[in-house]
Amino acid sequence: MQNWCCVVTQVLNSALLSQKPVELTVVIHYFCKGLKTDFDVEFKEQPVSLKVRASSNYDKKVAGKKRLLTKQQKNELLASLDFKYYTNDISAGKLTMEDAFESIKTAIQKKDEYEKMGYVLPEKKTESPYWKDEE
Repeated sequence: MQNWCCVVTQVLNSALLSQKPVELTVVIHYFCKGLKTDFDVEFKEQPVSLKVRASSNYDKKVAGKKRLLTKQQKNELLASLDFKYYTNDISAGKLTMEDAFESIKTAIQKKDEYEKMGYVLPEKKTESPYWKDEE
């Protein structure tokens, strides 16, 4: 245990003395990893500097319970659940029946994902999608 403390102390001291930017997160990551592998010791909760943050705008919107879809996107998604939505493209030869069924399947999966998150997609075209707790 003393070896790890010495290494971390040396790295931090050299970084502070040399005024070079050091990714402290990297040091903490390897320190925690070393404690786990060498001594089978780990934190109950991951240190704040190692927590995974939202990587995309979508993740940030979900975390902040912000609008994920516009009315137009919601209406498009709900329309794509119905086979009638694809009949013109099938008649024109732009789309096969199999492709239409696959698109319907994908739309159902997307709708289910939103509903599992608690995001409501009302059937009425003029209503905006909303979070369940906003009712």
